[in-house]
Amino acid sequence: MLVSKLKEVWKEVTLLTTWIATVTGAFIIPLPAWYSSDQNTSFLTKFGVFIATVIAGFLILFSLKNKVAKTWMRLSIAFFILFICSYTTYHFFREAKTLPYVEKDIIIGNTMVENNPFEAFEASHGFLPARKERMMILLGDPEKAWTKQSIMSNRILLMVFLFLCYLFSAGFMISFCNLIILYKEKYTIKLVKKEQE
Repeated sequence: MLVSKLKEVWKEVTLLTTWIATVTGAFIIPLPAWYSSDQNTSFLTKFGVFIATVIAGFLILFSLKNKVAKTWMRLSIAFFILFICSYTTYHFFREAKTLPYVEKDIIIGNTMVENNPFEAFEASHGFLPARKERMMILLGDPEKAWTKQSIMSNRILLMVFLFLCYLFSAGFMISFCNLIILYKEKYTIKLVKKEQE
């Protein structure tokens, strides 16, 4: 009796387990080093990751209503492509919009302030150090060289792409698990019919 009841709800249990794994994974997996450069960023990044997993949870509710394997195949492919695109974009922007400083990535801006330390360094030494060493000139304070507004816009951009990465990866995991479950059910029914014939 217990086994038959478990067989009826195993799909829901599997999808809920996948969703719980994405929720806990979002909080167990360490966030990128740049998020700790500002307290508000830390909170908003964690909150964004939580919202992404909640939105992905609605896929589970949709899966209870929609049992068409083709729909879930399309969703799996779409989420996979969106995840690859968002992750690639995030990685590109992370490399372009941060500079390393003492084992941390510091978010930089796009617009330089007037009389910034880089100009003074280049004027006195005749060269600029390598990109990875430039934050040493600023002693880890990007506001000495870039405007606050441009730093904040880059911070928001990185948070948005990180949010999209979590959202699309969770959506892909749930839709792909549902696709596997639906195909397993489909082929199990076909095998039972063949055995009955």
